[in-house]
Amino acid sequence: MAERGISQRRLARLVPCNDGYLSRVARNLQVPSPEMAERLDDLLDAGGHLARMRDPAPLRRAASGDLTPDDEERLLRAAQRPGGADLAVVESLGIVLAAQRRIEDSIGSAPLIPAVVTQLNTIEQMVIEARDPVRRPLLDVAAQWSQFAGWLHASVGATGKALAHLNTTQEWATEIGDQAMVGSVMSWRGYVAEHRGHIGPMIGLSQAGQRMRDTVGRVYDLYQEARARALLGQATEVDRLTAIAAEEAQNQRAEDGRPWEYYYYAPGFFTLEHGTAYRILGRADPDRNADAVELLTKGLNNLPAEMRHSEWAGDFVFQLARAYMQAGEHDHAATLADELAELADRLGSDRIACRAASLR
Repeated sequence: MAERGISQRRLARLVPCNDGYLSRVARNLQVPSPEMAERLDDLLDAGGHLARMRDPAPLRRAASGDLTPDDEERLLRAAQRPGGADLAVVESLGIVLAAQRRIEDSIGSAPLIPAVVTQLNTIEQMVIEARDPVRRPLLDVAAQWSQFAGWLHASVGATGKALAHLNTTQEWATEIGDQAMVGSVMSWRGYVAEHRGHIGPMIGLSQAGQRMRDTVGRVYDLYQEARARALLGQATEVDRLTAIAAEEAQNQRAEDGRPWEYYYYAPGFFTLEHGTAYRILGRADPDRNADAVELLTKGLNNLPAEMRHSEWAGDFVFQLARAYMQAGEHDHAATLADELAELADRLGSDRIACRAASLR
């Protein structure tokens, strides 16, 4: 870019792609797709040089979740000697974290917490010892790890510990200038505020996330604010926010997203968010409640199989059951309560078990 006299922002417009995504590619924090590498090569007239620089190995390994014996040995050495972490260790940490996110979809949040917290303690020591050139990419992975720990604790209702991990995430993300990650912290703080019943902070923090993020995370924050407005009975605001969110969701591309945003791209996810906002309005509006039943049913049916039976999908099953209860269709609600009870037993999830019990 410097040799061609073109700014990163202008190059992003020409691709077109998200400016933050291009920044991560330039800093070697994200491997571009083959098509993206060729597009950048063409725009910068690099004669194939940039396209040849792309190494697909990390993508293949991250997709499979596999570590080679050398990867495992490097991780063990880095755990014993935190100051010895190198770029290969950082890459391996990213692979482990990606695998843990997928595991959570299958086994729920609670079983992962002990391991993730122990790993995070070791990573924190690596961060303390790290110097250039490994410090920035290590902080990128470390911030994602701390964010994941925050989510796991929020999911089981341990909001104090969740906020402590999010504080660490914000510190590390701020050091490397990762505004999108800081925006995600604001968003998760809004989520915690929602579960504490603090609607004012929920709105303000969701709006902060919207200002700081311009990818798919902003769409989520619009729906989160819509839920808050629904709790206040502000139907006009709910319609405005969900309309903006639905339009912006159409323009999102998975390659622009960050690793922790993968489930936002799942078919049906934002349909479920939309349906949840309408379910809340449906407490006093039968028409909105009918729309909620339709949206929540469609969203659950469209989820990929590996996500449909996850702990977080259970939250939307609960929302659908409540919509049926609001419509007076208790048989449908009872069937969903049984489904939630089975899910809770399989995952050992106290949260989902409580939701099933509350429906009964």
